[in-house]
Amino acid sequence: MPKEFSVALKGALSLFIVGTHISSLCQPDEALLWLRLCNLLTPLALVFFFFLSGYGLMTQLRLRTLRTPTTSPAALWAGWLPRRLWGLLKPFLFFFLLAVLFLFAGFGFDHIPQALVQLKINFIIWKVGIPGPLAAAWYLLELMALYVFFYFSFRYVRRWGRAMLVLILLTLLLMLVAWQVGFGYYWIRYPLCFSVGVVYAIYERSIYKQIKAYRILCLPAVLLLMGVYIWSVLTFPNHPIMLMLASHLAYFALPVMLTALSKAWGATDLFMRRAHGPVGSALMWLGGISLETYLLHMSFVNFFRSPVIYIQSPLLYLVVVYTATIFGAYLIARYLRVLVRA
Repeated sequence: MPKEFSVALKGALSLFIVGTHISSLCQPDEALLWLRLCNLLTPLALVFFFFLSGYGLMTQLRLRTLRTPTTSPAALWAGWLPRRLWGLLKPFLFFFLLAVLFLFAGFGFDHIPQALVQLKINFIIWKVGIPGPLAAAWYLLELMALYVFFYFSFRYVRRWGRAMLVLILLTLLLMLVAWQVGFGYYWIRYPLCFSVGVVYAIYERSIYKQIKAYRILCLPAVLLLMGVYIWSVLTFPNHPIMLMLASHLAYFALPVMLTALSKAWGATDLFMRRAHGPVGSALMWLGGISLETYLLHMSFVNFFRSPVIYIQSPLLYLVVVYTATIFGAYLIARYLRVLVRA
């Protein structure tokens, strides 16, 4: 998978996540077609974000191992975990403080007691993993745990196959704990997709060969998986637990199938040939600021429907939030990168 392709994919997927959170503050009759589409595709977008995170880490590990095959594990992994965790914690802290500022601005600085009450409520709902105005970054918190699992699995287990099993078992343990303490469903739905990305990175060549050989048969399989996925999203959570777990198996197969088929059917190569055209350049630009977009957008989603500024028109609300988020993400990435990126 070319890096440019994955970056552009993240840029496109980040737009769906912004749209979903805009929809969360709209009434049912205000849900524009774009917002409904975002609600439908955001779970798949998050699946891909976790998948690409696992895929990227494992691909980097494979490349480092190939370049320095005789390097000891201690030297290969020296400083790896602190760098990775700081790379997630640093932007989280920056945007947390920024979100607090927007929270007070949304209530008006002359109404600080009300803002403090809302801040207290946000901290309370954090305890059960519910993303409020200050915690759209549950994704980063879960990634921190997955990075720790990845480190201990592949740092101390010699064979990658066994390390992969250890990673899956640790992830299942995280899901069990999240379920027992009442965390939100997103803590349970997505983390295994990280392991799927790791597995795909290890066996990418053989998986691609098999899917390419049977790419005609893969089309009905993808359509079936998409049907199961859509059914799962539209009926969630109003179906039995066993059917819900079975339907979520589509979440693990879809990124593998779509990633391999995009190459087998020539979509990846077509994008790479046009990567520097208007569409390709715009998507890669959005991908380059996807982290800032993800961490910033909830502040504007809430600010523009706050006691201080309340945009009544759903279309204007959508346009203003997207514009402010993308422009703000660009400014932060351009001028405050040292405060956000490790």
